[in-house]
Amino acid sequence: MDLLESLNVDDLPEQQTRFSHLLRDSDDFDLKLGFDACCACGRKNPKFDCPSCRRVRYCSETCCRADSSLCLDGDIREEAALGHTSVICSLLNLCSDDEVMEGKNPAEISALDIGQRTSATDRLASEFESYPATLANVIMDGAPYQNVLKQCAGKGITIHVIGASQDSELWQGHPDPIQEKMVFEGYADALAEIAENNKLSWIRLHFFGPELCEEMKDRTIPIPPVQATKSRSNLIVRMFQRGYQIDNNISPPDIAVFFNPGFTCTDYDWEQSLSFLRSNKIPFLVATNTEMECMADIQYLMDRQLFQAIPAGLKSVLLGEEGVDGDEYEYEEDDSVSFLSLNPYAGLRVRQSGTMANDVYVKSRWIFGGISGGISERKRQQAPPASAQGDNSSQELTVKKRKTTGSGNSKTSNPALI
Repeated sequence: MDLLESLNVDDLPEQQTRFSHLLRDSDDFDLKLGFDACCACGRKNPKFDCPSCRRVRYCSETCCRADSSLCLDGDIREEAALGHTSVICSLLNLCSDDEVMEGKNPAEISALDIGQRTSATDRLASEFESYPATLANVIMDGAPYQNVLKQCAGKGITIHVIGASQDSELWQGHPDPIQEKMVFEGYADALAEIAENNKLSWIRLHFFGPELCEEMKDRTIPIPPVQATKSRSNLIVRMFQRGYQIDNNISPPDIAVFFNPGFTCTDYDWEQSLSFLRSNKIPFLVATNTEMECMADIQYLMDRQLFQAIPAGLKSVLLGEEGVDGDEYEYEEDDSVSFLSLNPYAGLRVRQSGTMANDVYVKSRWIFGGISGGISERKRQQAPPASAQGDNSSQELTVKKRKTTGSGNSKTSNPALI
């Protein structure tokens, strides 16, 4: 990101709020640090704002200085979080500029210089435009999707975007009102290379979500040519203002996409919506805001045996503990059918966490994908008869099932989830 390069930072510092010392004093600590509690000591009703960004609150100037210091007393220095550094403060100042442009209040906008307005507008636009860019480019290049693209070549492909919302995937609030109305043309442009390379006659793009607008109508849009002389494909868009459920009137998905689903968030119930993953072999793509949220969502799907294989390197991170119920299942690490990475197509807008004031994130910054169908089914198809396994059976990769307990979105167990 050019924004981070301008601050001489190699990577976005996502979780920087120090809180482990507060958890030691109170296991049920549940205040919003830097908002309704001092970001340094945790006292309620702080009155002192950071004088630079004015987005992090403290009970005193002393606590403000302590949170900005790298040399702290006690065990706090052992935390990986660095507190309210100059980089975090700079990023939070940009958050304020973005919110001013997003709010469209003429008086507040006039307080920004032309450079601030232009940069903030570009950041806002990049966040909206990252949705079609991520969907198209990751599907075009990602390993889990290559077989289905070959199978659909010369015909058409159906993509379901599950849990969609009006102000994200469908561009409501885009800083350019003209572009806001051209959202489906944006998806058509992004999908043009997939359509042309695979000689697709059509791409069905179905959006599902209770927050979708009833007024948005289904549309058919020509997909522009990339190198061909004329368009030979259509983008067929359908909107479903409800939770995810497939019936006889809906084409089943060839690929399923989830943008920031929050599988572990207790405000949502994903069990029924995800039942189709267990009973069907479907390539899927998930985008999340933070690394911690990404790991939590992967763990959620794994605990429900919805992955056929996991990205390489995750076994030791996520599967090293023994499950409380004693159940076991087997997982392979296979990069040919799964992946986990930073999203090179994420937008430039940095947002502030709503629960930890020094935590920042970029929407859809982390992505992972794989093929569903249930690990047990895949293993049954591949495993040789028990009599033929011999001594090699003990060498299979066997892991313990971990049961998710409590609130996956609680600030105590997962403060970075948005």
